[in-house]
Amino acid sequence: MSANARLLRWSLRARWRMAELVALSVAVTATYAAQGLLLAVVVDDVVEGAGLGGSVPALTGLVAVQAVRAAAQWRREVAAAGAAAAVKEAVRADLYAQLLRLGPADVRRRRTGAVQSTLVDGVEALDAYVGRFLPQAVAALVGAAAIAGFLLALDPVVGAVVPACALAVPLVPQLSQRILARRTDPWMAAYHALYAENLDAIQGMATLKVFGAARRRGWELTEKAKDFCRVSIRLCAITVLYVGVVGLAVGFGTAFAAGLGAVRHAEGAIPALSLLMILLLTRECFRPLRDLQNAFHAGYPALSAATGIFEILDADPPVTSPARPWVPATRSLALDFEAVTFTYPGRAGPAVRDLTLRVGAGEHVAVVGRSGAGKTTLIGLLLRWFDPQHGTVLLGGTPVADWDLEELRRQVAVVSQDTYLFHRSVRDNLTIARPHATAAQLRDALAAANAAGFVDALPDGLDTVVGERGMKLSGGERQRLSIARALLADAPVLVLDEATSSVDSANERAIAEALRRAATGRTTLTIAHRLSTVRAADRIVVLDRGAITESGRHDELLARPGAFARLVAAGTTPEETPS
Repeated sequence: MSANARLLRWSLRARWRMAELVALSVAVTATYAAQGLLLAVVVDDVVEGAGLGGSVPALTGLVAVQAVRAAAQWRREVAAAGAAAAVKEAVRADLYAQLLRLGPADVRRRRTGAVQSTLVDGVEALDAYVGRFLPQAVAALVGAAAIAGFLLALDPVVGAVVPACALAVPLVPQLSQRILARRTDPWMAAYHALYAENLDAIQGMATLKVFGAARRRGWELTEKAKDFCRVSIRLCAITVLYVGVVGLAVGFGTAFAAGLGAVRHAEGAIPALSLLMILLLTRECFRPLRDLQNAFHAGYPALSAATGIFEILDADPPVTSPARPWVPATRSLALDFEAVTFTYPGRAGPAVRDLTLRVGAGEHVAVVGRSGAGKTTLIGLLLRWFDPQHGTVLLGGTPVADWDLEELRRQVAVVSQDTYLFHRSVRDNLTIARPHATAAQLRDALAAANAAGFVDALPDGLDTVVGERGMKLSGGERQRLSIARALLADAPVLVLDEATSSVDSANERAIAEALRRAATGRTTLTIAHRLSTVRAADRIVVLDRGAITESGRHDELLARPGAFARLVAAGTTPEETPS
């Protein structure tokens, strides 16, 4: 399906507003046609010696036409804004829902700036297409055809010439669309790239400053801006040429019709009044088509912007919920990985290789290993950010592929080393896990995470806005809020991914104790972090290159001259990076 057809389908979601827009545009065209007819009558009266006295009704009509046009144009602008806003809202809702379906595994492979510019500027580019071009396309067809029909009734010869010339105006955009596409698509791609590069530089500003690379990066961005400028100039050159061709067609058609009408009048074929009507209505016949050309010029970037929108909407989600999902009957859920193998796209070797691991209901299992061993991949497989190429992941004895995705993820609370807090209040960040949590439940979760003290000290307590990504808080404070959020979720499965990596040593013992209490009665999977938490696990599993090399209790593994003992001898359980 073409971009035009898909954009039209979106516009039909605001069909009544679009219908109002078309009606108002036709009304505006009708007022211009009426103005031409009334002016012809006034001029004819003056030429025939009737004077202005006999033209009072026509002059009164002219005033009324101006008032009607002004009201219609005002209402059209309001309706255009409303229709465009409704369509943009629907498109953004579709995009957001699709991004949620695609999940983090897909979104991470895209540049944040490119996605952001599509969600914001790409959707905004639909404004002129929906609010101006689509309604004007219908109005131009109706208005020009009606006026051409009237001219045909006045004089068949002139009436045949005007539509022939008028057809050239809408044909020019069709002929130039392929040329414009070759310029507009690179322009939009360059815009997305420039947006992404600037966002990347802003987010990494501290790093650029620390390494003295800010000025060098600024020069690079300047060169990219110059490239974008050159692409924009090439697009403008094509656009100006296209506008000139349309203007030439309109001017030629008007002049030719006027000249032919004059010849017909000289031959006595038409009276003076008909000639005046031809002279004035020919211009009005081309007016809606000229407005269509302007609307096409303003709305054309939407076709290129739609490419980025459709790229997201047409992407296949890596995982989907089954048609008949399994419904859990108990909160006591065991976790099983059965002969699981998973390879990230573009990677040479598997992140997890033929792995079999069972975490019994209520059991606490810690997974340790060097960076890249595949530990964090287990979390992605459990949450179904992606599915394994071989083997099965089960929760509660049922393959996770048979669970409804939202229900599956409600069963799992995650505390990650990469804590993400939204630019909202502490309360809002906590209630993401439980929207209707009571004040007592919030206090209990904060106390258990050793976060109540610092939250009380914030300027507005629970209502304090934490800033973008929680930057108004320290790393340890952000981590404790993340722990409180997981505790508030009260899910039967708890995943701790470097949960105390950002916690200061003064609070580590208290938080470790809180996490042990939280793990009681829950199926708990801990990705190795500080040794104290690993020691508390019922069982420790050592991963190496995606495969299990050792498994046992802490003391048992230390007594062996194996991989775990070597990790401990090297210091503590090593830090994990996403693998």
